[in-house]
This record gives sequence, structure tokens and C-alpha cells, in this order.
Amino acid sequence: MTAATMSSTSAQASSLRDILSNKVIWAYGVLAVLWIGAILVVPGFGSANNFKYLLQTAAFLGIVAVGQTLVVIMGGIDLSVSGVVALSAVVCAQVTSQIGAFAGIIISLFVCAAFGAFNAFGITVLKIPAMVMTLASGTILSGALLIYTNGSPKSASIPLLNWLANGYIGGVVPASFVLWILLALVGVWLAHATTTGRYAFALGSGVPSSRAAGVPVIGTSMILYIACSVLAGVAGLTLLGFTGTSSLTMGTSYQLLSIAAVVLGGTSILGGSGHVIGTSAGALLLTVLTAVLTALNLGEALRQVSLGVLIVVLLIAYAREQRQ
Repeated sequence: MTAATMSSTSAQASSLRDILSNKVIWAYGVLAVLWIGAILVVPGFGSANNFKYLLQTAAFLGIVAVGQTLVVIMGGIDLSVSGVVALSAVVCAQVTSQIGAFAGIIISLFVCAAFGAFNAFGITVLKIPAMVMTLASGTILSGALLIYTNGSPKSASIPLLNWLANGYIGGVVPASFVLWILLALVGVWLAHATTTGRYAFALGSGVPSSRAAGVPVIGTSMILYIACSVLAGVAGLTLLGFTGTSSLTMGTSYQLLSIAAVVLGGTSILGGSGHVIGTSAGALLLTVLTAVLTALNLGEALRQVSLGVLIVVLLIAYAREQRQ
């Protein structure tokens, strides 16, 4: 065997190892296997209408998960996203009933951005751990919304939100799915093509060394936590269009599901590595999995247990990987 042949073989083997170790590719591979299995097990699961519905509903989780990915890459976490989803819907519905839909949308997103800045301030300036800060702020937010609405959130019918949530482009592609893809592309750009993204990966690899290298910790955290909250707010607005009413608990399921989607998509829960494209696979995978469990008439309790076990297994795997 010549040196050139040996070099070519070695390069091919290296490329194969890179592919097999690529967590994003694995995420889409598992999604494909799950989809094929669901079609074989659940009658009618592969129908066009069901496929479109899954894309439509996956978009709500996917939009929240894009923001969660940006924060997790930085080494943080946002457990308040469930409250922010409800915040945007509740504020939009309340404001719309008083001064109009346009003001409702703008004000709700502004409030979400302010809430993200509040989280970043607590984490970077007050030095509160991200998990504690966002869990506490989310709890405070739930109570504040209860007071704001007096326990009775309003309904709202906003044509733009109704179309984004329930409309189709060309009669085929759900508008919510297109919105998700566009926001995911923005997330990819922010994480992989900007200075802020480079800072985020550096912070995820180690805050002390990044600070010593001149990475602006406060500024980077502000941008990414604001982005996370605004994206959760966008998801809340589309959910408002989907259901036609706001609810104090409408975002509850997205707290853990968004984190699970991030981890399933190959982003390390410990920060420093990951990709928004992988998170999209994670969101689709969780949506399909939930749909399969529902179609098999498994109860909510069993679905929650399955999801919890999955998250624990993934966290153990990533912790092991970090130690190695």
C-alpha cells in the first residue's frame, strides 16, 4: 500500500469518525428512525394533515428552544421561559382590549425584553446562579401575572397572530413553521457569525478565563438573555393566536421541554458547544414522541415520567463527557 493510499484511507476514516461523533447528525437520525417507527405503529400517522399539524405545533416549542440554546451555549439556563410565554400572551391580550392589537404586540415584546434584562442583571451583577435566578424570577412572574389579571386573563382575536399560528403559506406549509425557521436562522447567525456568538461559546467554556481574555460578560449575557425572553414572547404570541385566549399556565410545559430539545439536539448542558440546527431536531423529536405517546393512549403522567427519565439520562451522559 502506497503512502498516498494510506493517507487517503486515514482521511476517510477520520471523516467517518467526525460524522459519527456529530451530535446534530445523530439528532436528525434519531428523529428519522422515530418518524418511521411511528408511521409503522400508529395508523394514519404519516398522513399529510398529521405531518402539517406536527410542524405547526412543533414551531411553538422550537421558537422557545432557539432562545434557550443561545443561553445554554453561554453556560447559562433560563427556567423562566414558561412564565415569559404566558407573560407575552397575557399582556398582549390585556393591552389589545384597551388600546389595540399593534400596541399589544409591541408592548408585550418590550416587557419580555425587559424581563430578560432583569434575569441577566441578577446573574451577572448580583452574582446569583442562573438556575436560581431564573427559577425565582419565573415564580415572581407567575404571581405578578395572577395579580395583573386578577385571576382572569383575557381572550383576544388578532388577525396577524391568528394567521401566524393557524395559517398556511401556499396552502401547504404552516406559517408558524416558516416563522420558526426564520427565527432559527437568526439564531444560527447570532451564535455562529457574530462577535456575541463567539463570546457566548467562550463563556460556556469558562467564565474566569473568558473574563481575563476581555470577553464582556455583562453585555453578552444581556444580549442573549434578552433574546431568549423575546423568543419565548414570540412563542407566547403565536400560542395566543393558536388558542384565541391567554392563560397563566400556557407556557408551563415549555420549561423542561425547551431544555430537553436543546440537549437532544447536541448542545452541551454545561455550555461551550452546540448548534441551533440540532435544537430544531430536538424540538421535532419531542413533538413526534409526544404525539406517538398520545396516539398510543398513554396518560399525561407516563409522558412526564418518560421525559424526565430522558433528561436525567442525557444529563448523566453529558456530565460524564465533561469529566473525560
